[in-house]
Amino acid sequence: MAARRTILLGLCASLALTGTLATGASARLHYPLPPDSTAVNGVAQQKVSHARMPAQEIRLAPLPDKGLHPGAALWLKRPYAGTPTDVLRYHNDNYPTGWNPNETDLTPASVASASFGQITTLNVDGNVMAEPLLVSNFQMPDNSTHDVLIVATGHDTIYAYDAQTYAVLWQRSLGTPQSTGDVGCSDIKPEYGISSTPVIVRSAQNAATIYVVAATEPAHLSFHTKLHAIDLGTGKDLMRPHEIAPAASLETGGKIHFDPQNQWSRSSLAYANGAIYMGIGSHCDSNAGAISGWVLRYDAATLQLTGKFNTIEAAAGYELSSVWMSGYSVALDPAGNVYAITGNGNYSLTKGHKGYGESVIALAPDLNRTPIGTFTPSNWQSLNNGDTDFGSGGAMLLPVAPGQTAPPMLVGMGKAGTMYLLDASSLRGLEGQGGYQALQKIQLSACWCGAAYYAGPAGGVVYYQGNGDLLRAFSVAIDGTPSLTQVAASSDGAGSGGAFPVVSSNGATSGTAVVWAIERGNPTEQIKAYNAATLGAPLFAANAGNWSNGSRSYLTPLVANGRVYVGAFKTVTVFGLTN
Repeated sequence: MAARRTILLGLCASLALTGTLATGASARLHYPLPPDSTAVNGVAQQKVSHARMPAQEIRLAPLPDKGLHPGAALWLKRPYAGTPTDVLRYHNDNYPTGWNPNETDLTPASVASASFGQITTLNVDGNVMAEPLLVSNFQMPDNSTHDVLIVATGHDTIYAYDAQTYAVLWQRSLGTPQSTGDVGCSDIKPEYGISSTPVIVRSAQNAATIYVVAATEPAHLSFHTKLHAIDLGTGKDLMRPHEIAPAASLETGGKIHFDPQNQWSRSSLAYANGAIYMGIGSHCDSNAGAISGWVLRYDAATLQLTGKFNTIEAAAGYELSSVWMSGYSVALDPAGNVYAITGNGNYSLTKGHKGYGESVIALAPDLNRTPIGTFTPSNWQSLNNGDTDFGSGGAMLLPVAPGQTAPPMLVGMGKAGTMYLLDASSLRGLEGQGGYQALQKIQLSACWCGAAYYAGPAGGVVYYQGNGDLLRAFSVAIDGTPSLTQVAASSDGAGSGGAFPVVSSNGATSGTAVVWAIERGNPTEQIKAYNAATLGAPLFAANAGNWSNGSRSYLTPLVANGRVYVGAFKTVTVFGLTN
């Protein structure tokens, strides 16, 4: 018998449905709508409704931005069976591995089944370059509890969604974004706003702070970049935002300053020991003779600058040495040391000429001293001359495994497509000088990308995918002869620039690990899922939004609590098990 439906229309802005299920149970569903079915700036606030019962959740397909859904069809979404987890920063952890070891629903078998597919699409107001983040079981100021999904856009807006119902809990504008035309660099269109993934610091079930950098242009050609500390429960600033404006004296005389028109926070934020870390890069290598890359440290309690490292210490005519890494964050080891890779710029360790271009740099936690280690490829000059940034990809630390006798290791790769395996505890300068060599070099494909790591039943595995290349898996040897050995590859290639894969699994349990990667399209993006043990053909592939505005997209999916979230131009597409 068909479900009985009652539609209530009137002064209350709502739609109520009553249905009888095949099980004989009844459910009442309710659409709480904003006054005109839209919210601030025409963005729908409540687009999906739900009703919970002991073992299931009844959902309605999304409402259009205006009016009521024409069919109001019922369908089922299986609730998450595992323990909810948080994803509070880019790529999951400070290494950053991109591995979520707490996923129980999404396995190779379930992802390959007909039960896995698209759940909904969230409409937002700009580019979603930052990875979405998730805070589970969070108690809001009204004492309601939600899994809170945070989405930040290039239009300088932050959205807090209920990750179960997709209702907007709050949204907040941080200002007017910088116009691409005014900035003078068209890498990102039509505007520069929030580009780096925020970091969330959670101190209790009902207390968490979102740290986010927003680029703004409140008046024509008036450029600002500010660090905000935002209350997760309300969306309000917890303290006055701090203007990012570091400066430093050069060995050759004069000073170098952060330039808010020609520089930006592209590298994702990180947190450790009460401090927020960020990398600063340039727009289009603009104003190369006058700006330096930076790694910055801010006190999380006050937003005051407490540490800075400028990658150029002496004027050489071509400075830069940006810390951008296509959005990858700096890496932090258990001692709090900071690792990053720089882009085009001068390299010299000679006093009076110091510059750290085209290099891996390791910095003490306070940042306020000479690097504790560096690694620079022997061909750095040709990389520089050819705009072949080493720093177009990120540095990932490999977690030290039980019984490991090899030193702590780090991997990195840039536009030249050479993957370096390095001893992270002994970065000794220029490759080849004094016999210094990387532990291993493997030639792959040009990389605007980053690595992922998974500790499986057979040990550690590193995943990489460069420009147009296959997704590749490398086992990690942790004995006295550390090395990477390819053990699997996908049968299909990446899109432009490569990918930033992430891994989900139920710990090291065999048969539970899935590798996820976004294939950058022109214009359509795809989300792809692979069996982490064998790779091969995708278990699942689907369109996940467009990047149709001529921008460069360096995107990372969020995978947690049985859902997959994929950002794009003005959308976040959500995938999961539907029954």
